[in-house]
Amino acid sequence: MSGFTRIEPQITPMFSMLKKGKAPSASYSEWCVDDLSDPVQTSVEEGTDVTTYANPGENRARIGNHLMRQDRAWQVSDLETLVEDAAVPNQVAEAKAKKLLELRRDMASVVGSDNVSQVGGGGAGAAKTRGMGEWIKATAQTNNPVPAAFLTPSASINTTAAASFAESDVNDVLASIYGQTGDLGNFKLFCGTSLKKEFSDFSRTGSSNGVYRHNEDASGNKVTKNVLVYEGDFGSLDIITDLFLAKDGTTASQGMRGYVIDPSLVEVAFADGPSHYDQEDNGGGPRGFYKAWYMTRVKNPLGLGKFAATA
Repeated sequence: MSGFTRIEPQITPMFSMLKKGKAPSASYSEWCVDDLSDPVQTSVEEGTDVTTYANPGENRARIGNHLMRQDRAWQVSDLETLVEDAAVPNQVAEAKAKKLLELRRDMASVVGSDNVSQVGGGGAGAAKTRGMGEWIKATAQTNNPVPAAFLTPSASINTTAAASFAESDVNDVLASIYGQTGDLGNFKLFCGTSLKKEFSDFSRTGSSNGVYRHNEDASGNKVTKNVLVYEGDFGSLDIITDLFLAKDGTTASQGMRGYVIDPSLVEVAFADGPSHYDQEDNGGGPRGFYKAWYMTRVKNPLGLGKFAATA
């Protein structure tokens, strides 16, 4: 016998696809956001001197996030290093590979969560970085809130339950984002399994929320119900299923969670790692750990959207 089979989700689409940003230089990192003033239609009479001026930076604001540390430690017993194991030729190498994979899953679940940011030390406990569910929010966060002018509009966040979910819900979210950006963007929709099925159901005649008929040639002995791209009036979505969203919520919340992401607006930034550290073997066997310091960085929450049904 050689090798073994592990059945667990290992692919972390959103975490893997997000841009890896510049390393933060402080435990709390900030960046600036800005907007444009509303258009005016006032005419100016010929020969009028300019007497009123505006500071173009008057609406600028700072937003930021905390670095968060996560570890995964491993140890192999002294006996395991002395005997042969047909399934695991190298116990130390296997331990390292497994813990690195687990740490990657840990970080993916934090990035896709409703994790509330928290400053570390001073009796407050470990620092925490803000998850995407807290970034894409229409109300002020508890710690270091996003300024009101740059919070994600409530119209860009849909909470319609699966039983009532319809194509109009998707188009309304995209319309709201378009109202902020003026760009018919090509977004990534990272979504849970239930939300993914809702998109496929848009093409089913007889479904509770179906909106048009879909015909296929039955001679191929194949039925296709897999929607990977959605093109609406106000942009398109590349639909990517992700099992690491809203892991801090209920099973229903995980299934219906979705993040509409403009890849140019979201980053994961590492101050360290994931890095491996070997520790001294004191007789019980080799040991060590992986460590990572990282944060999520959303350049401007106005350009993002969310699906956050709880049922």
